[in-house]
Amino acid sequence: MRFPLLALLLLWYNNTAMTDTTVRVRIAPSPTGDPHVGTAYIGLFNYAFAHHHGGAFLLRLEDTDRERYKESSAHAILEALTWLGINPDEGPEIGGPVGPYIQSERLAIYREFAEQLVQAGHAYHCFCSRERLAEMREAQEAAKEAVKYDRFCLCTMHEEERRQRVRDGEPYVIRMKMPDAGATSWTDLVRDAVSFENALIDDQVLLKADGYPTYHLANVVDDHLMGITQVIRAEEWISSTPKHLVLYQMFGWEPPQFAHLPLLRNPDRSKISKRHSHTSLHWYRDEGILPQALLNFLALLGWSHPEEKEVFTLEELVERFTFERFNQSGPVFDLEKLRWLNGVYIRALAPDELYAAVEPFLQRAGLVQAHPEPEERAFAKQCVVLEQEKVRTLAEFADLVAFMFNPNFTYEDEAVKKWLRPAPEHVRPAFYQMIEHIEPLPEEALTAEKYEEITRTIAEALGVGAGKVIHPTRVAMSGRTKGPSLFHMMEVLGKQEVLYRFNRTIDVTRGGEE
Repeated sequence: MRFPLLALLLLWYNNTAMTDTTVRVRIAPSPTGDPHVGTAYIGLFNYAFAHHHGGAFLLRLEDTDRERYKESSAHAILEALTWLGINPDEGPEIGGPVGPYIQSERLAIYREFAEQLVQAGHAYHCFCSRERLAEMREAQEAAKEAVKYDRFCLCTMHEEERRQRVRDGEPYVIRMKMPDAGATSWTDLVRDAVSFENALIDDQVLLKADGYPTYHLANVVDDHLMGITQVIRAEEWISSTPKHLVLYQMFGWEPPQFAHLPLLRNPDRSKISKRHSHTSLHWYRDEGILPQALLNFLALLGWSHPEEKEVFTLEELVERFTFERFNQSGPVFDLEKLRWLNGVYIRALAPDELYAAVEPFLQRAGLVQAHPEPEERAFAKQCVVLEQEKVRTLAEFADLVAFMFNPNFTYEDEAVKKWLRPAPEHVRPAFYQMIEHIEPLPEEALTAEKYEEITRTIAEALGVGAGKVIHPTRVAMSGRTKGPSLFHMMEVLGKQEVLYRFNRTIDVTRGGEE
C-alpha cells in the first residue's frame, strides 16, 4: 500500500526519536466532561506497566466527538493526572516527539489513511442516510438477525459511481470492509486467548461525514505512528479489537499487544456510571480523598499484591506489577472501603503534611483565612492533629474542629440535658474550682498533663469519680459529649480561652443563653 507523504515523514521521525524506548503505552480519554475515575483506573495501570519496564506513558486526547467536546475538560484531565501523581511522559501541554497529541489536530493524517484503504479495496464510501440506516436496523431486529450494515452502497454501486458522488459533494462516510470469513484472534495479556468470527462483525465507519475519524481508525493510526507497544484499556473495547487488528493487517503494520482490564462496577454489578456513582475525579478531591489513597484503592480493583497487601505505595505497585495478578471479574467500587483506606493514609501523615492537605477545607469552611498568619496556621495545625486518628476524609475535619475556632459554639441538646440543665450538683462547683486552679498558673505551665492533674484533684476533693468532672468539662470546652483528647484540647485552646468557656458554661447552667 502506498503511504501518504505526511505519514511517511511521521514514521521516519518517530522511529528515530524512539530508538531507546521499548515499552510505550497510552491513555486516550475523551474531553467531554469532568475527568472520570475510570480514566484514573486505566491510567494507573498504564503508568505502572510503563515505569516497571522503564518505558513511556503517553496522554492523547480523543476529541473527535465534537457534539460532546468541552474545551475545559482537556486541561482538567491533565490536571487530574498531576493531582494523582501519575504524570504522563508525553502529551498535550507536555509535548514529545510524536505530537500533536490531540486528535482534532491530526485530521489530515486520518483522511489520507482512510482514502488509502479505499484505494486498496479495504474500505468504501457509504452514502446511506440516517433514516435508511434506522429502517435497516428495525428490519434486522424484527427478523431477529444480527444488526450490522448491509453493504448497500458497496453492493449496489460501482466504485466509479461512488467516487463521482464524492466529487459531486454528496455527504458520505468511509466504512472498512471486514473479511467475510475466518476469525480474528489474539492473546490478551489479561484474558489469554480471545477470538471473534469475522462474519459477525460490522463494517465499521472509519471517517464520519464531518471529516472526523471514529475511534477505530484514529486509535489504530495514532497507536502505530506513536509507537505504542501495548494497548491497555477497559474490557468494553474487547469487541472492537477484531476491527482494530484487521485494520493493522490492512495497513500491513505489526499490531501492539492488548490487555483488557475488568470494568469498575457498582455493588449491584452494574457498570459504574454518573447515574449511580461518583465518577468525577473532582468529587473525590473535593470530598477529601488523598490521591495516594485513591491510587492504592484503584490498584486493588482487579489487581492483587503478590503478598496480599492492602496498603502499598505507587512505587511498590510499579515495582511488583504484572498482568498475571489481574482478576478478570469486574471489581466492585466500594466507597466505604475507599474511605477506610483513606483514613489509614491520613493517620500516616506527618503534622505538616496533614495540615497542608486539610488547610483548603478549613478555608472553604471559613475557619482559616486565605493567607493565614504563622500563629493562626500553628493553632489550626494543632486543632487538626487532635482529630487525626478519627477521620476518614479531609472534608470531615472542618466540622470536627469548628468549635475550636468559635468560642460561642452551640451546645448539643444531649450534652445540655445530661450535664447542664439541670446540672448535677457537683458540676458548677467543679467548674469554679477549675477556674480557681487555672487562673494563677502561667500559660506555659498549663500542659495537657497539668490539666489532667487539676481535673483529677478536683474530682477527688468533690468525692466523685474523675469522669464526673471530665465529661462536663468536655461539654464546657466543646459543647459536645464526644471528641478528641480533652486535656490536649485544653492545652491547644490556651488559658484565656479555657477560662472563657468555663465561665460561659456556668452561665448556661444558670439558664443563660446557650
